[in-house]
Amino acid sequence: MPRVSVIIPVYNVEDYLALSVASVRQQTLEDIEIICVNDGSTDGSREILALLEVVDPRIVVIDKPNGGLSSARNAGIDRATGEFLCFLDADDLMDEGACRAIADAFERTSADVVTYGASPYPLFRGYPWLERVLSPRDVVYGEFTPALLFDEASHPFAWRTALRRSFLVDSALRFDEDLAYGEDEVFHFALYPRSSRTALISDKLFRYRVARGGSLMDGQRGDLARRVGEHLAIVGCVLRDWGDGGFLVPWGQELFDWSAEFLLLDLLALPEAARLVAASQLRELWFEVFGE
Repeated sequence: MPRVSVIIPVYNVEDYLALSVASVRQQTLEDIEIICVNDGSTDGSREILALLEVVDPRIVVIDKPNGGLSSARNAGIDRATGEFLCFLDADDLMDEGACRAIADAFERTSADVVTYGASPYPLFRGYPWLERVLSPRDVVYGEFTPALLFDEASHPFAWRTALRRSFLVDSALRFDEDLAYGEDEVFHFALYPRSSRTALISDKLFRYRVARGGSLMDGQRGDLARRVGEHLAIVGCVLRDWGDGGFLVPWGQELFDWSAEFLLLDLLALPEAARLVAASQLRELWFEVFGE
């Protein structure tokens, strides 16, 4: 069994893929597997993967019809055999000591979940919000409290969170394949309350390529109505999951406050007609989950 499984969703990233996989192959911890999930690419990505799997037996290629990022990550989770697993987007890079640092953090803290830092790539593309969320402090939570989500630099990017595979199997957690956007946020909100021990480490182990043209994040910029709709879907998924998991009883007020803050500024910026529709949808969601 390898120490670390690195799961890389691949969809039409032929210009970035070889460099990204090379950053994993060059890890100082050699006892890893590299699971590349070809999510129905229509460019040259599959041909690049075919060459890579010949030169490195640690590379496992999974081919599947296009189903989106969550579907590809879930396919990688189902195939992974490592003691710990993490995710890498196919246009990002791992520092050469990343896998060793991840494995060492699990061993040192006995955590179910380890969340680490990252650097913008290139560095000049960084900005204050991004720098803040990619810079966790060193702390271990022996049990869940809302501070882990609401006071720490612990989310939203799933590629900077690693998991003990036995925990992931026991909790049966997967990415929500019905969400086109925000699946990382929903995953973290489901993950942390179920983790018996969570470690944040300040090491910046990944390099996050900022705003690649054509990326999912890039496509969300500038479309306020779409963003509000996507955020409503995120809030709905989180509220219902916390209700199903029994987390609303101790922490319902904290989640209500987060949902209002998450949506309020964008909602107020909408034109009046759209704002009234979105506000009505949010109110119905609150009544559904919290009651009157």
